[in-house]
Amino acid sequence: MCYSRMDATIANRVVERLQAEGWSVFIDRNTHVGRRWHKEIERELHAASAVVVLWSAKSRDSDYVLEEAEYGKRKDILFPAFIERVEFPYGFGRIQTADLIGWENGQDHSGLTQLLIPLRLHLNGQDSISTSASEPMPIAVKPKQSITPSLPAPGQTFRDKLKTSGEGPLMVVIPPGRVLMGSPEDEPKRSSREVPQHEVRIAQPFAIGVYTVTFDDYDYFCKHAGREMPEDKGWGRGNRPVINVSWRDAQDYCAWLSEQTGRHYRLPSEAEWEYACRAGKQTPYYTGADISLGQANFNRNVGKTTPVGSYPPNDFGLYDMHGNVWEWCQDRWHENYKGAPSDGSSWEKGNSEARVLRGGSWDDGPELVRSSARVSFHPVLRYGAIGFRVLCSSPIE
Repeated sequence: MCYSRMDATIANRVVERLQAEGWSVFIDRNTHVGRRWHKEIERELHAASAVVVLWSAKSRDSDYVLEEAEYGKRKDILFPAFIERVEFPYGFGRIQTADLIGWENGQDHSGLTQLLIPLRLHLNGQDSISTSASEPMPIAVKPKQSITPSLPAPGQTFRDKLKTSGEGPLMVVIPPGRVLMGSPEDEPKRSSREVPQHEVRIAQPFAIGVYTVTFDDYDYFCKHAGREMPEDKGWGRGNRPVINVSWRDAQDYCAWLSEQTGRHYRLPSEAEWEYACRAGKQTPYYTGADISLGQANFNRNVGKTTPVGSYPPNDFGLYDMHGNVWEWCQDRWHENYKGAPSDGSSWEKGNSEARVLRGGSWDDGPELVRSSARVSFHPVLRYGAIGFRVLCSSPIE
């Protein structure tokens, strides 16, 4: 456990919670009398299977804490958590971090879940999180016997009526076509996760959300499905993009929306998402070779999410495909595109439990809001920069 002595009270609570999981935890107060504490800490770091760091105003300025956290980062065993609202220490901003701010020792705090689930996965294996009490039960929806309604013509928008009254998200129909998926060798800031470039054919039109799902959309679902509403971090709800939703939450919303409308809603495949994002452009952004802070919410310029539609759309009429919130896709995570489907379908083969996120967020730099940028995240985890957008397709003849 890496922490500042000024944060000993919450550090002790975290240690107790970790020990309750059956894990042995070393904290510096365990150093035996007569032993050199820096040698003891070094020995324990070498033996550690995981390193938990608690970020606060004091700890982020502590050379000792930073050195210990850097060791965990290099070994890829670092599990950070905020206990105060502070900036990331330099070099740690790209690591997903749990939010323990305000945790009083209860077991139902979302930040505690954010910390414990990946630790269980890392230390105990996949079976340890399969029945997590923190996850809501999936919504069971009986298969519809009716035929899925046909889509309007490409370029047209529509909203489906809900059984319970009201309407679903605003959708726009995207024409079929082809896209060169991934990034070319000369694209600045490209990643090895974006290769090889490959052509994907989208044979059928599909409809995708003009905007990401908003708090208005998701709160209505929660109200009628009897679910707890996600936190908004004090930024506001309404027409801001819903955040703190897991991939499984998004699946449940899609199942509910399908049952409400009679049309099959789902998450987009990664290929469908990139095709829709690019809107015919092969440049790093749908805005061209570069993107400015007046064209998208990214790079912490605003410091939080903005209401959907606050920036110009792409040529398909889609808003916020760059920045604002990361968007869940259907696919399992793969480290590159070797063996990826070429027909636009989701890539479900493989052993990874992680799922794909696209688009970048308000919190990310320009390299992560590129059309080809992609990262992974565990499907049961939630985060304040993650949302989703829904898709529906034409019935297959």
